Amino acid sequence: MLHVRNRHIALSGLFVALGLMLPALFHAVGLGSLFLPMFWPVALAGFFLPWPFAAAIAVLTPVLSSLLTGMPPVSPPILHLMVAELVSLALVVSLLYQTVRWNLFWILLAGLAVSRLVCFLAARMLAEWLGLPAAWSALAMVVKGVPGIMGMLLFLPLLARRLKQETLFSDRNDHV
Repeated sequence: MLHVRNRHIALSGLFVALGLMLPALFHAVGLGSLFLPMFWPVALAGFFLPWPFAAAIAVLTPVLSSLLTGMPPVSPPILHLMVAELVSLALVVSLLYQTVRWNLFWILLAGLAVSRLVCFLAARMLAEWLGLPAAWSALAMVVKGVPGIMGMLLFLPLLARRLKQETLFSDRNDHV
């Protein structure tokens, strides 16, 4: 049991570190919000960790990034929106992965769909609060991330399957 907990803590640190590095790299070339680089390690964490760890990563990653780099910004409250999106993604992927025997693609698709719904609803409320056209602003937030969603759907199930074969990432109770 201690081995499993230590493994979860080590993987959590790895996924948080990736969640801090990938956005910095993507934003350096102007592709940050288009490819949703913080979402990739959070979604992967859902395939490898129990939901409390995945949810913690989903909260810690954007908060630490905001404290260290100023992105996502606290004002306007993009940080809050991203935390809601990432937590919903992490919870859905982790809970589905642990409870159903779906293909990794469908689990990820479900997680991304819920995350995008949360994004739309939160962005709509935020737009109304800021006096912006709510429906259009929310739709723009959702659509802007489509390239990242497509990339995740294409690559993350393959990457997760490959990583499951590695010792650090493998667990006897995991299924692929």
